[in-house]
Amino acid sequence: MNTKSIKEKNIDLYKFEESFPDKKLLKDEGVLTKGLMRYFSPRSEYILDRYQDLEGWYRRRLEAGVMHYCLKVVGDPDVETTVRDLAGREFTGINLSTVDYMGLSNHPKLKQAAIDTLTNKRLHSINTGPLLGNSPESGLLENEIAQHLGYEYGILFPTGWVASFSGIAGIARENDVVLIDEYAHQSLQQGAYASCNNVVKFKHLSNIEVKSKLKSIRAENPTQGVLVVTEGLYSMDGDAPNIKELLDICKEHKAALLVDICHDLGCTGKDGKGTLGDQGVLGDPDLIVVGAFSKTLSTNGGYLTTSNLGVLFSTCSFAGPYTYSTSLSPIQIAIAREGLKLVAGKEGEERRAKLMSNINVARERAKMHNIYVYGTPSPIVSLHVGSENIARLACARAFRMGVVTTVLEYPVVARGKARFRFSMSPEHEHETLIKAVDIIANSITWAKEYHAALRDP
Repeated sequence: MNTKSIKEKNIDLYKFEESFPDKKLLKDEGVLTKGLMRYFSPRSEYILDRYQDLEGWYRRRLEAGVMHYCLKVVGDPDVETTVRDLAGREFTGINLSTVDYMGLSNHPKLKQAAIDTLTNKRLHSINTGPLLGNSPESGLLENEIAQHLGYEYGILFPTGWVASFSGIAGIARENDVVLIDEYAHQSLQQGAYASCNNVVKFKHLSNIEVKSKLKSIRAENPTQGVLVVTEGLYSMDGDAPNIKELLDICKEHKAALLVDICHDLGCTGKDGKGTLGDQGVLGDPDLIVVGAFSKTLSTNGGYLTTSNLGVLFSTCSFAGPYTYSTSLSPIQIAIAREGLKLVAGKEGEERRAKLMSNINVARERAKMHNIYVYGTPSPIVSLHVGSENIARLACARAFRMGVVTTVLEYPVVARGKARFRFSMSPEHEHETLIKAVDIIANSITWAKEYHAALRDP
């Protein structure tokens, strides 16, 4: 291997022998390249045999030191954390991979709410929502989340994923049309395909295309049920649609609009009301809102809000994950209620201000390094890398230099658009974030040079 050119450019190899346990495997293009879907869908006479090659591919990545998924957190996932990979290697660094957008997961008020509930209530709800799984406290949370978003009614789900899936399943029927953003979360896409036979995707954030497709649908069938689906803040690019304009388009063509606000509830917008609040559309009767507690309120769980009681009862009847899943526990309900109260109050405003300050520092530092930053300022700061090969090497380098973060690659994002994704928090200090971005920039530069040396020994 030719490392001379790398050293000449002052790109430290950083104890290569320790960083990459098997450097020979890095020359195996199967470890680094992007064309790997064949491992997930190969042909096989016996269905379980098809995954033998997949296991081998994962093992090669792990041995080469470029497998950064399925990590275990050692200790407490604070602003600095230690993680352990599947081979037992441990890395300690700045934690930018925890979707604790408001930094509430260790908040004393939320912990006290959990302790009080643990003392006075059972550990677990006793059944599903339709069968004694609800309580007066869960009813209060349903009302509180609905009122926070300007609606009359709310319904709770065991997870945010289930809420997004069930929101579509509760509304759309077999002969309806679901018109959905091409980048919509898998929970929404799977909910659409499970609900009807007519799922139509539109170009990401393109209201023009939505209008065109709705016009065509209405020309063909003026009375067909149509549900348009988007998100308040997208988790891969950190961008948001013009929902006010989209809602007007939907009204014009007699379509309902469902918006998933999993990533912006509580952490963006005045009073934590996110994109919908900023655009002044909350409470609109043609808008159904679903979301999660897990990104901001520090507990699992999801919700749907509406002022249409028929939609609520339809969801209870036709959303299988609601009907057949055990309800949220009393402890989860108590944490969510306390968290919602906090984000809607003065401390919530202060935390959002610090969060936005941190977001701007990270984005500006990345731009200083000429790194493209996706989307608009939000708790999701995605830094473009491009090549999956480079991204995997850069991530391995970053972990060993003291940053615990996430690399997104195909099929989660488009081919050739691999990226680092920082999940921001008000708990970090500016100096820490500057250091983290500097490490990422150095790691990307190093990875490009190192990959070139691998290809040209």
